[in-house]
Amino acid sequence: MKWIDYFILCLLFLEGSFSANITEVETLYDNLLNNYNKYVRPLTSTSTPVLVNATYSLVGIKEFDEVNGKFSVIGFFTITWIDPRLAWNPWLYNNIYMTELPESKVWIPSLTLVNPYDKIENLAKGLFPVTYVYNGLAYWSPGDVTSTGCEVDVTYYPFDTQSCSMMLMCWGYGPSAIITQASDPEIGMAYYSEHGTWELVDKKLSTHLDSFLSYISIDIKMKRRPTFAVINIVLPMVFMLVLNLLVFILPVDGGERVSYAITVLLAIAVFLTLVGDNLPKTSKPTALLSYFLLVDLVLSSLICFFVIIGMSFYYKDKKETPVPKPIANMVRLCCHRRCARRAESTTVVEAYDPKSSNKNVPFTDDDEEEEEVTWKMVSKCFDKFMLVSCLLIIIASTAAFFVMTM
Repeated sequence: MKWIDYFILCLLFLEGSFSANITEVETLYDNLLNNYNKYVRPLTSTSTPVLVNATYSLVGIKEFDEVNGKFSVIGFFTITWIDPRLAWNPWLYNNIYMTELPESKVWIPSLTLVNPYDKIENLAKGLFPVTYVYNGLAYWSPGDVTSTGCEVDVTYYPFDTQSCSMMLMCWGYGPSAIITQASDPEIGMAYYSEHGTWELVDKKLSTHLDSFLSYISIDIKMKRRPTFAVINIVLPMVFMLVLNLLVFILPVDGGERVSYAITVLLAIAVFLTLVGDNLPKTSKPTALLSYFLLVDLVLSSLICFFVIIGMSFYYKDKKETPVPKPIANMVRLCCHRRCARRAESTTVVEAYDPKSSNKNVPFTDDDEEEEEVTWKMVSKCFDKFMLVSCLLIIIASTAAFFVMTM
């Protein structure tokens, strides 16, 4: 298409050198449209199809609706074809090499978006004039907001990549009548404005031609900018969970453990309600972020449950319910190593009893007896275990989320 632009610039230069008056322009207009039938496609032969060349320039991405699968872009086409009925000799009209004719007065290709979001519409709206060169070359550049349906996959939100296509064809014409082709596979980006949410990854204009259909497709692949979702959804959720873990450090005697844990749980629930508006509202497929937030909510609920269990251990009476021996051994092994070492260092002292038939009588020193495990010690050991376990779960779930989505 670049050679056409250069050609038109040269014609504009020549036309500026030899200016025509309005009478000559009106005469050319009347002569061209005299007995012109806009409903008949331009023919040189009934066996030769009309070649319609198209390029596309993207101005910006207007909207991408993940819920409804709506993709809207702003752009304009550059469409060219040859209509020999609208050719003239520029020397007969004071060197008029180019002229503009209304879209409604001449034949134009019926390019139609065949996969629209709302309804099927033609590009021709009667708004954009068609520029004609003296040899019959037509130059038409319609622009509009184009909305198409797009299949959405939000599994890896907010690190997802989406691909959408817009298919256009001359509706009602087969390849034997009109062949629609992309003259340039690259989409023009000279007037493109960056979108705050989406970053373009790939873009191309493709030609599809077979024995039954001839159409072009505008293929756009874009990647979401994840900074907003990570800063406003993922990190605050992780920080609130870490804040919830601090309940295991609070002293039990203070009486604020349960109220603190429930307060943080309610804060997380309210936060999930607020961020729900920013999450894709679709269940097929469901975003991994939704599962991540669900895991965090369940973990916060379990922390409240574990806090209540630990407090029940703390206030249990040893006289009524003694500490079971397996639990006591686990406490000594995991949380009270000093007791375990003391138990292991209990010495056996040999004593001699002259009245006894046994010369060697073993006995245990009372100062080295094993320290008794209480329910308070069990509660403290339980808190330490749950603190470390929940922290590891938070780290593992967060790392798994980023590894699976990025």
